[in-house]
Amino acid sequence: MVRLSHRGICVSDLDASERFYRDALDFGDHLDYGVIEGPEMARTMQLSDVRVRCKMLRHPDGPMIELLHFLQPVGFGDRTRRSTLQYGLVHLSFYVEDIDKAAARIAAAGGAVHADTRAHYAEGRTTMLYCTDPDGVRIELMHSEGVPARFSHSGICIEDIDQAMFYYSALGFEPVENYVLDQGYEWLATVNEVPGIKLRAQMMRDAEGNVIELLKVFEPASFGSRQRRALNQLGLTHLAFWDDDPDATIAALTARGGHFVEEAHVTLPTIELQHGADPDGVRIELMRTTMVPA
Repeated sequence: MVRLSHRGICVSDLDASERFYRDALDFGDHLDYGVIEGPEMARTMQLSDVRVRCKMLRHPDGPMIELLHFLQPVGFGDRTRRSTLQYGLVHLSFYVEDIDKAAARIAAAGGAVHADTRAHYAEGRTTMLYCTDPDGVRIELMHSEGVPARFSHSGICIEDIDQAMFYYSALGFEPVENYVLDQGYEWLATVNEVPGIKLRAQMMRDAEGNVIELLKVFEPASFGSRQRRALNQLGLTHLAFWDDDPDATIAALTARGGHFVEEAHVTLPTIELQHGADPDGVRIELMRTTMVPA
């Protein structure tokens, strides 16, 4: 059985990011791993002499994020928001009861509010606004009348929609809502900061209710590397899954256009870790517990 564990975020300041996700978005304590280091960690992360401070936070709805603050080698990146046209992990999305109040909380907690991205999708009766966390991770706020405040989804910009759907189905996700927005809507251009944008947003949901959004942009062309980002590159880094049979999952994912790195495969006293990527370069971590029940 495969089940989503968490979404990883590389941060420049652990205290600042923890404050942000607590105060702005209601995440709370889950696990504090302290400083992770040693040759096995360096091997699985594919970074030399790695030392990283790691903390897990959980949203009241259940989804978890892993905050990774690299002490060595230090995190790098420009801390500006990635374009929604750029391949890979794009954003974290939340429904809120009041966009203005939610945006004020984000600003007070050290994030940024991009007021010019505010837009209203009349057909979907949804108002949207992009904000960013202290390291430029896009935080999408959405308000729809009658929809309670909750974590909504993670967004991924992809090249081939059919391939991406096939890939994530091997991780337990099935297609649900599908939005084909190919008419050059002004509200879509506003929220994405891309004039004339046309896209398809395919939502995928797993058995536990976790949702990912596969974004296929028709116009203008998506861009950027489809190779894995380094784990110490600031921003959204990876999706991690618990897996009872990782070898079978790796075979399925590889057949569907992904890959895994054998050199990054490590087995520790309590956990086995394998690292790879989806067809668009999103890091995928598979974890299997190696603890023997007492």
